[in-house]
Amino acid sequence: MSQKYRQEKNRQAQKKKRVRGPRLFTKPVHLICRLCVLALVATAAVIFTDRKHCFITDQQDPHHERRWDAIYDLIPDFPIDIVVLGNSHVNTGIDPFALSCTLGCTAFDLAPSGITIADAYYCLKEMLAITTPRLVVVETYLMRGTDGPILEGEGLADEFRSFYPRRNTLIKIESLPVLFGVESYLPAWSSTLRNHELLLRNREEMKKNREMYEKRHSQKDDELYLGRFARFTSGINDSIARLYETNGPAVDGGDEIVSKRDMKYARKIVDLCRENGVEVMFLTLPMHEKHVGNYELWRDEQAKAIDPTGAPWYNLQMPYLPIFDYECFEPTYGKNQHMTMQGALKATYRLAHYIVDEMKVDLPDRRNESAWYARFYGKDRFYENLPPRITDEKVRMIAQDAYLEGEHIIEMFQTDNNWLYLKLDRNSERRDTVELISGVVMNGENTIVRIPLFLSRWDDPIRHKIYRSHLPDNITVEKLLDWY
Repeated sequence: MSQKYRQEKNRQAQKKKRVRGPRLFTKPVHLICRLCVLALVATAAVIFTDRKHCFITDQQDPHHERRWDAIYDLIPDFPIDIVVLGNSHVNTGIDPFALSCTLGCTAFDLAPSGITIADAYYCLKEMLAITTPRLVVVETYLMRGTDGPILEGEGLADEFRSFYPRRNTLIKIESLPVLFGVESYLPAWSSTLRNHELLLRNREEMKKNREMYEKRHSQKDDELYLGRFARFTSGINDSIARLYETNGPAVDGGDEIVSKRDMKYARKIVDLCRENGVEVMFLTLPMHEKHVGNYELWRDEQAKAIDPTGAPWYNLQMPYLPIFDYECFEPTYGKNQHMTMQGALKATYRLAHYIVDEMKVDLPDRRNESAWYARFYGKDRFYENLPPRITDEKVRMIAQDAYLEGEHIIEMFQTDNNWLYLKLDRNSERRDTVELISGVVMNGENTIVRIPLFLSRWDDPIRHKIYRSHLPDNITVEKLLDWY
């Protein structure tokens, strides 16, 4: 074999050794394509888990999502006449059922917990895109003294919870740079990006959240939901009362400020309402008088935002009303004190009277609308404010539109759970307690007894006075005979 032939054979062998594999993803265009494919896969995975609701974390109390579901379910067939804007102070401080039933229209608490007045503006903007209420009430605790988006902590989590269930995409995009820092833009849209750590931290919680979501959405929610999220049933206890005596107020009004951002969005809310022909007012729900010191300084701060708008302001913190006693407030010495369910009723009826007596808003009277009456029938505060059906087997009507010794009895009836209701004209001279001489059936026998009824501690309807008493199980009232 010649040397030349051997050299050629070696060159061929070396050439084979130098053969490279496929030249994939070495050019820039190939790298870009590969990255795009990876991005599409990641995006598809996020969309999939978002739609499966694997990372929704508030399903035990899904009032944020439920609130917007209710709004879109009610409108347009069931108009909303009054919108109360706020946060947890409204959730616990205004009862939309009592407000609706005493005014004879529909009131709704648009109050995601923890939000600021900027967020409330965009919530209202979405509401006004689908309906036009007659009145918007703006609670002043929305003005939190923030100068920009809340970038971390529970405040940011509250903004996320308020943002994700809203449905108007254009308004959500508009609100994004106002409510969030750039790093939060994508998490605001995706529960997966917000809460993906559940996959590593607590898979059981992730599974439970998904099951709760699917169970809740597999059944139609026929309950009338008006945004209420009441939580507190017990008032200030002795230990908290002693703290007030020894340490003084938990909150110093001199430390509270109203920012330029607060002023800006207070004005924007008022302007938005007026552009849409909607009446607007401000409301301050109270904390206990001993809970807040130097409140006049806080009031003066809030006035910087409210007074330039020219909108009415109903302030239940000052002058302070003695009806707001210890039973009306949650037992906390922390900065943020909420109202109990009992306190919420007192505040709600005060607001109702203000709307009628001072605002004089032209509200619709829906009491005679069959659809409205049917939706509210038997709900909270219905019997205290509205007449029951004559055909209702659970209610025994004893007297209706009757007069006894010059007193106008609007209604007197007994419910199946043995509550006896008496509604008198608001101009009645009767005081805190009335005693009735009534014909009753007691233990199966007809007799005459004296029954005391007490003016409701919590209810103060617009159109009448309400007296109540809980009767023993063995008594059925048949007839009202006389006053005692």
